[in-house]
Amino acid sequence: MFTLKLSSPSIKYFENLKTYLLSSFGEKVKKEVLAREKEKLENLGSFPYLGIKAAKFSELLNSYYVLIDKYEYIFYHVDKKEKIIYIELILSTKENLAQKIQNYFH
Repeated sequence: MFTLKLSSPSIKYFENLKTYLLSSFGEKVKKEVLAREKEKLENLGSFPYLGIKAAKFSELLNSYYVLIDKYEYIFYHVDKKEKIIYIELILSTKENLAQKIQNYFH
């Protein structure tokens, strides 16, 4: 099992998600969605190479992987030696992916 470390932008993504879900859908939906998010990240901790190589999106991402689902892209780096997965950036599928990648990883 790998340890997960979230970057500041990843933490902010989840804070914004909580606020959005609570104000738009209420406490019940917020809890359900966050439980799915937690399960997704725990699954990634067990299977660190679940994502695809992120270099397909940009050369800036050569050492990164991306886990893609219906709602978001999770960009991460695996440190095999330390057994740590660094969650660098989480983007909604509705965001401008190319621009966000360029801004964050450049």
